[in-house]
Amino acid sequence: MARGRTHRTRVKKRNGAIRKPATVKRHAVKRIEKSVPEKAWIRYTIYSFFALSIISIFFFPYLYAIGVIGINAANADSSMGLSFFFPLIVFSYLMAKGKNLKQIVIELGLSRRAMHRKALLYAILVFFAILLLELGLGVFQEVTHIALPTNVKALFSGLPAYFFAFAVIVAPIDEEILFRGFLVPRIGIILSAFIFGILHFLSYASISEFFAAFVFGLIAGYAFKKTKSLYASIIPHILVNALGILALLV
Repeated sequence: MARGRTHRTRVKKRNGAIRKPATVKRHAVKRIEKSVPEKAWIRYTIYSFFALSIISIFFFPYLYAIGVIGINAANADSSMGLSFFFPLIVFSYLMAKGKNLKQIVIELGLSRRAMHRKALLYAILVFFAILLLELGLGVFQEVTHIALPTNVKALFSGLPAYFFAFAVIVAPIDEEILFRGFLVPRIGIILSAFIFGILHFLSYASISEFFAAFVFGLIAGYAFKKTKSLYASIIPHILVNALGILALLV
């Protein structure tokens, strides 16, 4: 019996001796990965594009003021510059905090692992929730004869075709990175949705757009919080914008 115990003790020690260094090594690698900042040229490239996005917001209206481009091109291009500003300020801020691209992508819920079934299910639910909201507002206006005017059609009239493609494909991603991926974990769903609504109110000068954006922000923020995936809000945002653009063009 004594020999058996001694043998088992030696085996445990040998196994422990094998596992312990490997465990320590794995933890050391993780600590190194967490502490490695992004390469300098990548950081400064992001910072440069961030500065250019700020300049573009004011540059295109200036070109219109001196008669180089028309009002529609100025509105479209400056709006695109503002849209690019949203994700660039997020990436610039997080890189300045010492995080690398991989860490930022994971934190924002944009990694491949974030594209899971639960995220896709919530994306579908958010999209149909917005459709039901639009249907409900339509019924409300028909029953009460209370109009909920919007300036979207007037503001979008005459804008170049590339802006509509941008509004469907790129703008939703830019906005979701800032308002859901970055702001929701820091200031909460309600406040981030309120800021999102204010932005749309300032853009369209319409209380209807504020209400629609605020409600979307609440639902999309909840979906992001539950799934930890930004795809749960990006996908319905793209679909909602696509339907809106089609409604304007048809």
